[in-house]
Amino acid sequence: MPWMNKVSADRIKQEFKDVEVEHTEHTTNLHVKKEKLLEFLSFLKNKEGYRHFIDLFCIDFPDRKERFQGVYILYNPDENERVIVKTWAKDGKLPSVQNLWACAKWAEREAYDMFGVEFEGHENLRRMFMWEGYPYFPLRKDFPLEGIPEVELPSLTELMHGRTDPPSHDYELLHTRIATLEDLERTEKARLQKKAQLVLNWGPLHPGTHGTIWFLFDLDGENVVQCDVILGQLHRGMEKIAENLYYFQFLPYTDRMDYISAICNELAYVSAVEKLLGVDVPEKARYIRTMFAELQRINSHLLWLGTGALDLGALTVFLYAFREREKIMDIIEGNAGYRLTSAFLRIGGVHYDLAEGTLDVVKAFIKDFPQRLKEYHQLLTRNRIWLRRTKDVGVITKEDVFNYGLTGPVARGSGVPYDIRKLEPYAAYDEVEFDVPVGEVGDVYDRYLVRMEEMVQSLRIVEQCVSKLEKLPKSAPYINKEHPAVMAPKEEVFRNLESMVKNFRIVVHGEKAPKGEVYVSGENPRGELGFYIYSIGDSKPYRLRIRSGALYNLSIFPKLIEGRTIADAIALLGSLDPVVGETDR
Repeated sequence: MPWMNKVSADRIKQEFKDVEVEHTEHTTNLHVKKEKLLEFLSFLKNKEGYRHFIDLFCIDFPDRKERFQGVYILYNPDENERVIVKTWAKDGKLPSVQNLWACAKWAEREAYDMFGVEFEGHENLRRMFMWEGYPYFPLRKDFPLEGIPEVELPSLTELMHGRTDPPSHDYELLHTRIATLEDLERTEKARLQKKAQLVLNWGPLHPGTHGTIWFLFDLDGENVVQCDVILGQLHRGMEKIAENLYYFQFLPYTDRMDYISAICNELAYVSAVEKLLGVDVPEKARYIRTMFAELQRINSHLLWLGTGALDLGALTVFLYAFREREKIMDIIEGNAGYRLTSAFLRIGGVHYDLAEGTLDVVKAFIKDFPQRLKEYHQLLTRNRIWLRRTKDVGVITKEDVFNYGLTGPVARGSGVPYDIRKLEPYAAYDEVEFDVPVGEVGDVYDRYLVRMEEMVQSLRIVEQCVSKLEKLPKSAPYINKEHPAVMAPKEEVFRNLESMVKNFRIVVHGEKAPKGEVYVSGENPRGELGFYIYSIGDSKPYRLRIRSGALYNLSIFPKLIEGRTIADAIALLGSLDPVVGETDR
């Protein structure tokens, strides 16, 4: 996917003379003053066609007077171009862009939560992942990796019964805890507009939420008046961890985000690092990566299909889908050694060459799977109950796709053919043939059909990869061991002193990256998973931002469920298919 071309940049420069255009090796950056930010972003969206919101985040430069820099990534669907807009937060404040892009409400809350940057005009600026009253901002550079220890306070029950007394210096924190609980009770009462209404807490531990998400529904009978989504139960500070590790060390952490699609996560991450370091990937490794990424996509969609159908009462489909899913898990385990968090990829290639007999097993799966897909369709696609629960439920328009930063099957279900594999091919996607299925209505049923057809297209890609890998010589390299930043295969380390010394150097000192920045994304089963890396020439990223497709897809849920029945929430959430490890990171 190319970045903004020079002609467009020059045209913008004529309109906004104060804008600084910066063409880096991997990106196009537009620097604008805070006072002009809203006007400039409105111009880019409405005049220049950059209407698809991709991401918003901040970078902390504590040595600068204006400490925090806001970074906005936008996409032009007509020209297939990206652009990055940067601005400095004056006195730690930036204007809110929620009136331009609705999903910015969540992105701004996350930036506020992690950095303390305030967004002027935001309708409800509060914590996103940390709890209200927490006095620190974890992604600031002066926040320690191990966190700031807190004194363990007595429970509220103990205090109420006078069995203990907190230290005087902890009263402020204690009052914050009490106020938070009281606020929650007052908030629930204040939400209700009339006596017939009630507040329903759904989650954070509930089979229908597909993870630890907490929903608050204001109900009038069975109809949802409004909904709040409360995240953070799985927040682990992935971006903070990444900034304190060498590039190769962070790879296993990516498996723990979308834990259903570990290899796809790894592929997006290593592609970003390889672009920054200038690492070429051997042909064999590119096809192995592509084959396993598509097997992982089928694997993920089978889990979505089985659990989504089970939520609506279709037990048989759940059992059938897990039958085929088990076969894919066995293939992954046979090559990576692990079934779920595989850590199979490496910077420069893959960890192991293909295990003996892998291609034969994959070919057997290719032969068998079309019949299994036919069984799924026979059970669901024309089923009257399935149709009643999915058709015309949760309709997403094309404009919603752009305003909420939607990607993956959720975007394609609404007729937007946004697929990173086609628009910015990586691995071997530019060397295989496949189609991008799109929907027409944009409802739950369309998103179901799109994912079903995506499994067919993934099968086509896997078949082509198998054919190509069979033709390559068995001795073809599966990792670029010649590059100084790529670790040599383990078997060579035991036999070759030079490889041992090289790996020792990388393990101890890391891979020194050049100065610069990259943004690279992959087409994950849940949408666009992007990695933005800002390097100052060190062996660790100065800033690593993880763009979660699941997070932005989930951001439209409150709008879609409003006015519908609580029963629709199950079908609607399943069609968005979020994974909380990725939304929270």
